[in-house]
Amino acid sequence: MASLHTFMQDNERHLAQLEELRALLQEQHAAAVAELGAVTSESGDQLRLAAHAAEIEAAIERMDRGLYGTCRRCGAFIPLAVLFRAPQEQRCPGCAEQSSTMEMAV
Repeated sequence: MASLHTFMQDNERHLAQLEELRALLQEQHAAAVAELGAVTSESGDQLRLAAHAAEIEAAIERMDRGLYGTCRRCGAFIPLAVLFRAPQEQRCPGCAEQSSTMEMAV
């Protein structure tokens, strides 16, 4: 059985990782909004940037509600490596793969 000290260390490590991910999300959101503001004509780029900014906002909202890091589809945990690579990700690798497979079939 893990000691209280070990539990507290794990908790502190997880909180630090969440803060690191929050900072990464906020940086990416600011960059996406700035890039969106620089686009002068309506185009596919504008739609892509707006969608990306919305994904980041949704991830920050999930973090604020305590749901960040869990798959929106199945509820499984999203691996930390995936979140650091794409902090706005809201699907576990299995659901993301299923979704991309279905999109390719259409």
